[in-house]
Amino acid sequence: MAIGVRWRKVRGDLGQYRARTVLVVASIAIGAFAVGTTAGAEALLRRNLEEGFAATRPAAATLFTGMGFDRELVDVIRGMPGVDDAEGRRSVVVRLLADDGTSREMLLTALPDLEDQRIDLVSRQTGRFPPAEGEVAFERSALRLVDVAAGQTIRIRAPGGKEHDLAVAGLAHEPGASPAYYFGRLNAYVTFDTLEDLGWDDSFNEVRIRLDDPTATVAEAAAIADDVRLRIERAGVPVAFSLVPEPGKHPANELLAAVFVVLGGIGFLSLLMAGFLVANTVSVIIGHQVRQVGIMKAIGARDRQVAGIYLALVIAYGLLAALIAIPLAALAAYGLASLASGLLNFDVVHALVPPETVALEVAVAVGIPIVAAAIPVWRGGRMTVREALRDPGTGEHFGHGRLDLAIARLRGLPRPTLLSIRNTFRRKVRLGLTLAALAVGGMVFMTVFTVRDSLYATLDDTVRYFDYDVQVELTEPAKAATVVAEALAVPGVTVAEPWRFASAQRIRPDGSESPARVTFGLPDGATTVRPVVMQGRWLLPGEGNALVATANLLGDEPDLGIGDEVTLRIGGRDTMWTLVGIVQSPTMAPFLYLGTPALERSLGDTGRAGIVMIGTDDHSPVAQARIGSAVRDRLEAAGIGVSATTTTSAVTTTLFTLFDTLVLFISAMAVLLGVVGGLGLAGTMTMNVVERSREIGVIRAVGASDTDVLLLFLVEGMLIGLLAWLLGAALSIPASKVLSDALGQAFVQRPLAFEISAQGLVLWFIVVFWLAVVGSLLPAWRAARTSVREVLAYE
Repeated sequence: MAIGVRWRKVRGDLGQYRARTVLVVASIAIGAFAVGTTAGAEALLRRNLEEGFAATRPAAATLFTGMGFDRELVDVIRGMPGVDDAEGRRSVVVRLLADDGTSREMLLTALPDLEDQRIDLVSRQTGRFPPAEGEVAFERSALRLVDVAAGQTIRIRAPGGKEHDLAVAGLAHEPGASPAYYFGRLNAYVTFDTLEDLGWDDSFNEVRIRLDDPTATVAEAAAIADDVRLRIERAGVPVAFSLVPEPGKHPANELLAAVFVVLGGIGFLSLLMAGFLVANTVSVIIGHQVRQVGIMKAIGARDRQVAGIYLALVIAYGLLAALIAIPLAALAAYGLASLASGLLNFDVVHALVPPETVALEVAVAVGIPIVAAAIPVWRGGRMTVREALRDPGTGEHFGHGRLDLAIARLRGLPRPTLLSIRNTFRRKVRLGLTLAALAVGGMVFMTVFTVRDSLYATLDDTVRYFDYDVQVELTEPAKAATVVAEALAVPGVTVAEPWRFASAQRIRPDGSESPARVTFGLPDGATTVRPVVMQGRWLLPGEGNALVATANLLGDEPDLGIGDEVTLRIGGRDTMWTLVGIVQSPTMAPFLYLGTPALERSLGDTGRAGIVMIGTDDHSPVAQARIGSAVRDRLEAAGIGVSATTTTSAVTTTLFTLFDTLVLFISAMAVLLGVVGGLGLAGTMTMNVVERSREIGVIRAVGASDTDVLLLFLVEGMLIGLLAWLLGAALSIPASKVLSDALGQAFVQRPLAFEISAQGLVLWFIVVFWLAVVGSLLPAWRAARTSVREVLAYE
């Protein structure tokens, strides 16, 4: 059989059945598009994030002090072993006053030389940078919270109540800084001259360091940071806290990993779905052309030649799909990367997807259909002449299996409905592939909603875990009794608990040191935290050196168990503690909990608080913001410096916004996959109409109306949709559980609070119902409009 003849047949099949070609190519293209968008966006985000972040010379560690220190100490740190460079900063908290009387926290940061920065570089975005004396440059993420522009004058209130006016010089960009909308606090930059005009001195209260070894691990960086801490404290400056991130990783790296857990899962499911659709389509084609196969075999075609024709047809479908998917996926990947970069506050400089992503799309568009079509192509190629010429092309025959016999015994339904049910199960392989494609789309759709609800349930658990309304952080520890009395004097405050916090490192049995951990000292009988105990117990009032840790600590310290003695280095002193409990992890970062008296003994400082947890009689966002502001004003009027106030409603709103953005995109992908399923159903119904042309003619000849024929196929399509919904709902439960667990491990290092979404089940039922109606309507309408003469003349 000449190659030219085979290719002419492939071209003929592509052109003869244009509607089928469009359906198949669209289905494959959407699958390849989903994979290309996911892979391309991940590649763009990782490249731009890593390269952009590395260009800022990120700090290997940052140490925050409770009092100021001078430039000479920074010079000393710069010369310490293992330290490549060091830079001091001064950060202070003020309030930006709005015209309507409301205010918002604002962190002013001054660098020693904004024109010659060393670490965590801040660059100009718009306007003038660095700002002059009396000016301020906002970090660009502030625009999501406030409307500021170069040349505008703003009014701020410093601790103590004094107000000042500053001119806005422009916008700056610090890629490693937390975006303003994450915590509701604005970031801005000023000179030390401006800080002095506002009432502060020219000392530093934080130092950032870079290491000699760019390949240093977290443990190695933590060890050098601890040496720096000891050197600072020997100079008489207490270190309040140290931060040692994963070297070279942007703070948003873990968030992106969680996002791509979800997108990767959808990409895999889209491949699976495309495979079902292609297998279904090739089965339909071969089933419709069995007589042609018989004729080719009769004139000498070998098995591999017949199989080659249909594989060539599949390859042609794949190449056409790749031509459509590649440019669209590149645009979508750039759009998704731009959306994510905007949320994470970095820029997409490299906009072209890498060649390996394009190669992946081609492999998906061509390779997956070939694999999916392999069995039906092999079966078609192995068909004998006698089998092919005997088979009328209608495929499987109804009436021989147990299911067929059970359907045949159905009674009490209208005859057209019974006929629709029988026709639905006539071609079981085709039905199975169509159901599989639709069910996968439904599974993705319902899984997205279940994961969303599980995320929200986890956030609700976190809010209940920290059972407070407002958290007030002090610039330095203050007398606890005074802090509590002042806070309780504010109308609406019902609870005011003084907490201590410190930085602690575990000294392991081999002498190595863990990274610094946030450690909270809780008063006896604390009510503003309600942890879920997983092992052991919670802290008891009045006990000694008892320690409770969050479960995600065990990922770094797997040797720890209940009852173990743990050495902690707190404030430069090593003390022994007994691990009495493991509690659920509310965030990605591990926490340690101690009793306040025991922590104060380790710090050598008693009766003071660094944080006050506020409970209110009105839990609404407006009331929380109002009371938080009033508590801050009251404390500052009493001479107690406040560095930050955070409301639970603001944090929850921010997290919901981030999750909703992710869910919106994933939902769009799920709907897209649902459309693919609808296309598959439309193709199936079209072929059913073609194959049953004579049957339609007979029905019309015995008196069936156009409406009867229309309903016959509509009921069949809706029945397929109902079956697909049931199957998708069943599959979505384990799929949701797997994805929720993976996402939870990426976000908070524990499974999410699993919650099946009733809304997702209902919405997908509505979607799949209309997909079934729309997918069946055109083929059914064509069947109803076909004359008796035309259908009886069909070959």
